[in-house]
Parts: sequence; C-alpha cells; structure tokens
Amino acid sequence: MIIQTELQSVHQKIMSFGTNPTQKEISFLLPYLNRKFFKKGEIILNAGEICTEAYFILKGILRSFQQMPNGNEKTYIIACDNNLFSEHSSFMSQSPSTDYLEALEDTEVIAFSYKDLMYLYQKYHAWETIGRKISDINFIVVQKRLRSLMNDDAAMRYRKFLESYQKYLHRIPQHIVASYLGITPQSLSRLKREIDEN
Repeated sequence: MIIQTELQSVHQKIMSFGTNPTQKEISFLLPYLNRKFFKKGEIILNAGEICTEAYFILKGILRSFQQMPNGNEKTYIIACDNNLFSEHSSFMSQSPSTDYLEALEDTEVIAFSYKDLMYLYQKYHAWETIGRKISDINFIVVQKRLRSLMNDDAAMRYRKFLESYQKYLHRIPQHIVASYLGITPQSLSRLKREIDEN
C-alpha cells in the first residue's frame, strides 16, 4: 500500500521537472501505483524483453547496462533514491529492450505500468503534459551522457560522476563505476590516485 508521505515524495520529484500538478491530480495516481521490492543483484529486465513498468525509487540503487560480446558490461544509467527510472526507449515504444535493468542493492520502488500510464494520459490532460515533460528531460539527460562519453576524457567523466553521485559513492561497487565511466577497474584506481594527489 502506498502511503501519503510516499505519494508526497513522488509529487515533489514531479514538481522538480518544472510541472505543478495539484494534490487532486496526484491522487489520481493512487489506484495505479504498486510498491515493489528488488533484492541486491536481481535482474529486473533482461535484454530482449519489453519494459512494461517505470519506477520511482523510494530507497536503493538501480542501473541499466548492456552485455558486450566480449563479456564486459557497459553501465549507461545509475539511478538512486527519489529518482524515476525505467528503460525509457523500450517503455515508451513498447519494443524489446537492448539493456538489462539491475538492482545494485536491496531496493524499494513505486511501480506503475505502461498500460496505466497511457490510460492516465487519455483521461487527464495534466498527466499527458507531465509525461511529455519527463520524456523531454530524459532525452536531455541521455544526450548529455552520450556527449560526455564521446567528448570527455576519463578524468572529466569521473569528476562529473563525483558531482552527481558523491553521496552514493560508498554504495556503488567500483567495477560498476568503472563500467559507467567506460574504463577498466584498474584505470579507475589509477585515476582516483592521481586526483587524490592533486
């Protein structure tokens, strides 16, 4: 069961996107929200499956990653407490995902389905507007991430990672940080030493 304080957290996050739904519009969500728990290491979505749910993370850390032909993993998105998360392209197009979704620690979420979201879009114009705004922001985030991978050196990517995830560093395994940065764990160790020395 979703309680009022948790719904308030969702409301605050949505407002941070520059939208301002009323309390009544937020309450429309209640019948469509489900609390879920994922265990550390649990694969929530496999590549090739269709992402049918999006999540608001109450507590925990989720990531999206791809499995490379050589067996290595590339982490694309890391999402922590009080953030929205899904495999967005698969969720919005209802087509097979190229990514895996995984819980990096025991994680509690509020889940809502694609089917219910489409119903809310049709029934309440405010939610259609909010959905478009969230999609726009998600696109901007992905574009910035892609440009960073293409244009920034490893040191700059690590500095940007620290800016975004400083308070979560002790909760994210180092090999995951390395895969997010596109470097080996050994290179990450060297990079951290160099930055600490300067």
